Amino acid sequence: MAHDTNYLPLLASSPTAVSRINRILGMFETDEQEQIRARLADTLRWVISQRLVPKVGGGRYALLEIMGSNLRTQESIRLGESEGKSFYEIIEASQPFGWRTFDFSALEAYEQGKITEETALLYCTKRGPVTRGIDNIKKARGESTLGISSLRMKSPQDGGKAAPPPIPMALKLK
Repeated sequence: MAHDTNYLPLLASSPTAVSRINRILGMFETDEQEQIRARLADTLRWVISQRLVPKVGGGRYALLEIMGSNLRTQESIRLGESEGKSFYEIIEASQPFGWRTFDFSALEAYEQGKITEETALLYCTKRGPVTRGIDNIKKARGESTLGISSLRMKSPQDGGKAAPPPIPMALKLK
């Protein structure tokens, strides 16, 4: 089977697409890395990473991170990541084109009931957005998003402190 030199898929169990790119660059001497970055930026078409996670009911489920090639990814490969130009942000912005982060995959699998909430949080990249996403999914299902169901204010009759003094109607200036 002949290999197309314009198509270089990377499928691995690495943490992210970023680590795959850094791993490729790390194989070369530092004085060669600029040339390798340029070649990689021109050659790369897709980077697909996977995390095999425990599935509800047993077995494994593959969470996928998919990143393609566009001007932003090519620039980030050539110059390195910077503020506002991380591969994570680039992938997030390109989700309408079929790209996906591990976090998006984890939320999708949780929503479909393929993985548990704990698994989604354990294998995500950014815990904050995934936690908010899980809360939104639970809210849409009508489930409680808090583990505390008995919160309430104490009233003076329940043995709480005495009521605060009334607010004065007129202020006195000194």
